[in-house]
Amino acid sequence: MTIAAALGVAARGRLALLGRMLRVLPLAALTVVSGCFATRSDVRIVQSDVVALRTELLRKDAEQNATLAKAMTMLAAATDSLARISTRTIGIQGDVRGEMRAVKEQLLQVQTLLGQSQANINRIRAELEARAQAAVVQPPPAPTGTPTAPGSVSGGTPPGSVSAGQLPVRPDTSMRSGGASQLYQQGMDVLRSGAPQSARTAFQELLSNFPTSDLAPDAQFQIGQSLLNEKNYGGADAAFGAVVAKYADSPRAPAALFKRATIAKLQGNMPEAKKLLQEVISRFPKSDEAELAADELKLIK
Repeated sequence: MTIAAALGVAARGRLALLGRMLRVLPLAALTVVSGCFATRSDVRIVQSDVVALRTELLRKDAEQNATLAKAMTMLAAATDSLARISTRTIGIQGDVRGEMRAVKEQLLQVQTLLGQSQANINRIRAELEARAQAAVVQPPPAPTGTPTAPGSVSGGTPPGSVSAGQLPVRPDTSMRSGGASQLYQQGMDVLRSGAPQSARTAFQELLSNFPTSDLAPDAQFQIGQSLLNEKNYGGADAAFGAVVAKYADSPRAPAALFKRATIAKLQGNMPEAKKLLQEVISRFPKSDEAELAADELKLIK
């Protein structure tokens, strides 16, 4: 039985009881008015009807109270069910947000790995170009025992010519980028092997010797990441801040700024974390980190 049906039954019972009361009242009034003309039998009949009516009234009240109690119980159960459904819905929404955030972070990791693969390709290309330019073709030796031409020196080289050992060697301009790639790869290999301090030394050498290299932002970012893995929050924040300050046009800049917000959140500095997340959105609105920052702002209260 639904709540509405229970209330309807209670209302109909009260109406039926009211009708019976209206039917008995005229008889009771007639008895009172013409009391001297009423017989004892009439009085007993009226008294019996009043008693029956009172009993019926009590029974109907008990039934109505039971019906109302049942309706209230059903209403409480429905309210509890709605509360559980609401709680479950909120939990599902939170799980979906968490899974979406994890997927976005995995996509960022994939992009980082792709960037490292591109760096390896550039390194190999630079090494091949360096080897090609470093290869110098040696001239064939002068034949011996042949007559010397006039104006030449026997056993020597013609006047004004340069010997093979004195040939000018063109400077190798590709060794600079090749060296940066090698240092970066060395730092990554050492970092993966579990020696972050040695890795930072290689990255710092890259920054010192090749400050304009395309790998400089990556090296600075990896310095910050290695410090963050060691929970050196102060050093990591400074390293990531250097990425944003020196290489603002690099793809590493929004990631570094998002890392700074993460560090502030880990330290419990929620106002600073919100400020940095909003900066990610305002400075790099088209980056993947901007979407992650928007999700994080919804979770920070």
